[in-house]
Amino acid sequence: MSAGRGLLLALILALLAPLSALALPEQTWVVAIGHNDGAAGEVGLLYAEQDARLFSDVLREHGGVSSRRTLMLLGEDAATVRRALQDVNAAIRVQAGAGQPTALLVFYSGHADAASLHLGGTELPLEEIKALVEGSPAGVRLLVLDACRSGTVTRVKGVNAAATFDISLRDHVATEGLAIITSSAAGEASQESDRLRGSFFTHHLVNALRGAADHDDDGNVTLTEAYGYTYAQTLRSSGQTVALQHPTYSWEVKGRGELVLSAPANQRGRTGQLRLADSALYLIMEGRQGGPVVAEVTPQGQKRELSLPAGAYFVQQRKSDEYREYQVSLTSGASVELATLPYETVRYDRLVRRRGGPKDFSHNLSLMGGLRGGSIQGEGALPQVQLGYGLDFEWGSLGLRLRGSTVRATSADGLLPRRDNELGLGLALLRFIDLEPASVAFGLFVEGVLHQQRFDSERLVSDRRSWGAGFGGILLVERHLGAGMALRLEGGPVTGLYQRAVMQGGVEVGHELVTPLTWWGSGGVVWRW
Repeated sequence: MSAGRGLLLALILALLAPLSALALPEQTWVVAIGHNDGAAGEVGLLYAEQDARLFSDVLREHGGVSSRRTLMLLGEDAATVRRALQDVNAAIRVQAGAGQPTALLVFYSGHADAASLHLGGTELPLEEIKALVEGSPAGVRLLVLDACRSGTVTRVKGVNAAATFDISLRDHVATEGLAIITSSAAGEASQESDRLRGSFFTHHLVNALRGAADHDDDGNVTLTEAYGYTYAQTLRSSGQTVALQHPTYSWEVKGRGELVLSAPANQRGRTGQLRLADSALYLIMEGRQGGPVVAEVTPQGQKRELSLPAGAYFVQQRKSDEYREYQVSLTSGASVELATLPYETVRYDRLVRRRGGPKDFSHNLSLMGGLRGGSIQGEGALPQVQLGYGLDFEWGSLGLRLRGSTVRATSADGLLPRRDNELGLGLALLRFIDLEPASVAFGLFVEGVLHQQRFDSERLVSDRRSWGAGFGGILLVERHLGAGMALRLEGGPVTGLYQRAVMQGGVEVGHELVTPLTWWGSGGVVWRW
């Protein structure tokens, strides 16, 4: 289907607003097919069969599909899959003949190419499985293909599918119709992730059906909501890999209405409801931190509810400037409000320094004010202002510092009043130690310094300018305030290297190289992002 035709169809369907949401009928059959092995020479997958099991489980738990009408075909060859689909169609024909509403949902995860599914050395043509679903006597038919080719760390999965098109408008599978969803567009690759323990596409589709895709907060997840959520999240996840992945959706429909795939608000069995907090990306792990990833979700709607099996979970809320980490215990039939639970806050700069989080480094800007000890005879402490920019890495923090200072002074005999100005540009290297409730750091800096003296006297004395260098140590304490802001106090010893005029009887007779040792201290604010 071309992009233009697809958009036109979406516009027509948008004008035909649904009268009602239609749940899966009681006579719904689910056939979940998964095979980790493909054709000879194709790299074996780790999670294809597990993906099929997850899809089947979520429809039993939240879609109301009976286990008696759920068939899992894991590691089976093409002939077995073909016979199973034929047998299911025969059973549906009996119920459809009795006038009962029926539905067929077929899911596949495994290897494929542009022509066929690869099932452990056997092949099932794509046109054949499409014909078996399309020709089923079921009133509603849904075919979901999460198909793969090969890969390495993130195994690349792919099937050449129909060209994708924009379906951001509302589309509706009604009382009768066929919908086909593929995990990637033509010429693209689908991918599975070791971190998520499954394919990007299936992971997000399953969590969509658990409630993450409930955009209108009615407790139901429609096919349109599930696809829209899965598309956006698969695109986001694959954007962190070597290639983008665009799931596609095509349909042939009759009638009106939204097809409801799941009702996660109606808790069944050993599940509970986790109501997430503010809108953000959430990473949910089994047990404690570092456990297997259950869900990586960006929930839709205002309720932001997710239905999960009862158990203990570690929940990480990834906000714009920090992580919030919760420990959650979810019991069967209960609802837990995440916002009411205690949490620990971990900022992105700390995550970078702990070799964690999504970033390799974080930025910071600082504005400081303070004093610097005098290094010239007759010169007191110099007030100074400092502007800094820095980067936090796992191995340390690197920063540029621009400082300026000015002070009025006079010569030892009181006859040469002057103004001393300094401008310094330096490079600092720091090592942070993150403690509670503050962070401390130590390090070194080196800078180039322009020192200028302007005289205000009746005596004929020329203004002076000299270049020098500065070296010093840094000891700082930083307290986080929120929203990326922090208070900082810092200071340490510093020595300079510059030429000083030698005076005799008020007359300059030469120059000498001096390295005075003094001190400095500053306080101010830091903003990190």
